[in-house]
Formats: sequence, C-alpha cells, structure tokens
Amino acid sequence: MEKGKLQGKKILIIDDDQDICDTCKLILTKESADVVYATSAKQGRAMVRSYRPDLVVLDVMLEEADSGFTLAKELAAEWKELPIVMISAIAKASAQVFDTTQLPVAELLEKPIHPDELIKITDRLLNKK
Repeated sequence: MEKGKLQGKKILIIDDDQDICDTCKLILTKESADVVYATSAKQGRAMVRSYRPDLVVLDVMLEEADSGFTLAKELAAEWKELPIVMISAIAKASAQVFDTTQLPVAELLEKPIHPDELIKITDRLLNKK
C-alpha cells in the first residue's frame, strides 16, 4: 500500500455532525493519517489529553454557538504547538460576528470542505519542512 502524505500523523476531529466527522475521517485516512473524532467540546477536550493529536479539526458551533471558539482558546493555552483548523458552515458570518483575528487557529475554513483543500492544509501544517 502506498504511503499517504499524512502517514503516522494523529488527527482529532471535533464536530457534533456525525456526517462531517465520518467524511473528514475518510478523507484523512486515505492519506494514511490516524484519525479519531469527538462529538462535543467536553469529549474533545478529554480526547486531546488522552490521544495527544498532532492536529485538531474543530467545528465552531458545538453545544453552543461559540463552543468551538472557547475550546480553541483553551487548547491553545495548554498546547501551544497544536495546530487547530477551525471549520464552520458560517465561517464568513462568524468572522463578522466574532473577532476571529484573535483566534488561536491556523486556518478557518468554510463548510462544506473540499477534500483536496483539507488534505493540502493538514499536510502543510503537519509536514513543515
């Protein structure tokens, strides 16, 4: 089997939409990443501690409209080197309502995510030369 771009990388997806979790997992495992997911901020926080991912894909809206923003700030404070890719169906609107310039995230992407874009961004963040 051919090695993917993300061989050996651990990725945690935190999204309350099971379809998004399954789709992202499918896309990233095709590139040989080890992918797990959480469907709440609380579960995601616990999984970061136990799984120790190399990268987190985090939805903006989990239990509350800003749960993802809060979790991103918490994760960045505790794990400064952990890249976070934030995803949202309302990324553009979120940027207008919330001050996203102060978010500790590497990328803010609009849903639906194109598979090639997700691979390109995770590859860039995880395989910095």
